Amino acid sequence: MKKSILFAGLLCCSLWVSAQSVNPQIVDLQDKTGLLSLLFDSKLFDPSGEVLWRPLNFSDALNANYSDDGYLHTHLDTLLYFTTYGISQVVAVFSTLHYEKGELSDCHACGVQISVAIFDEAPGGKWSLGRFSKHFTTLGSGGENGEIGLTQFGANQWCLTLSMAWIGQGVFSEYTSFYNLDNMEKVFNYAGHEDNSGALGAETEESYSFDKSIHFITHEETESGWWDFEIVTRGTKPGSGDNEKSVPANSVERYHFNWETDTYMRVCP
Repeated sequence: MKKSILFAGLLCCSLWVSAQSVNPQIVDLQDKTGLLSLLFDSKLFDPSGEVLWRPLNFSDALNANYSDDGYLHTHLDTLLYFTTYGISQVVAVFSTLHYEKGELSDCHACGVQISVAIFDEAPGGKWSLGRFSKHFTTLGSGGENGEIGLTQFGANQWCLTLSMAWIGQGVFSEYTSFYNLDNMEKVFNYAGHEDNSGALGAETEESYSFDKSIHFITHEETESGWWDFEIVTRGTKPGSGDNEKSVPANSVERYHFNWETDTYMRVCP
């Protein structure tokens, strides 16, 4: 029994030393070619600067959106800088596009595949790679991208913000999703706008249109460190039941970060 405990202790110490000896990957974010080559394991580029690559394993290939030349085309979309707990960090967002005969082409429901890498500031103007999520979601439609940004959710909490518009059966909608940068899990999403003008062609009693906006409550501290916020809705929405006439949609809903689910939940009145 003592030998087993001793062996387990030595194994843990060995693993700890090995973990401590691993050097973080240091990169120069100004070297876009080197960054793309490192993260997507390819040294092949097209004239526009997009890295051309193929998946290295089965799981990597499950969501691959090959262009007609047999490659995936990926470029650095944007760099988003922020500071948390006094540490400067940057989010690098990559977009993988689909081409047919050299032209951007994809189905109406097909968005751009998004990859995300998060870096911590390192000496000498370089950056240390912390996390990388390849093709963790899609954004946009018709093979075109949506809007990408950062939103502050607390004194030291930031979220990747992905927004897109969508038209389906004459209904126009605008969606926004927020992803926790610690684990890249979605913490909240909502429709910022919706109307059915495309379905009716002219304004009628059934016409509706509403807008939603998010308002953070920054003056109240929370145990989680994530601010509460309110979703304010103004406009009209579809009637319920047999009532086809639109009805007022004015409301204010408060949301609180739930530690158990790592998402925002509505606070009941």
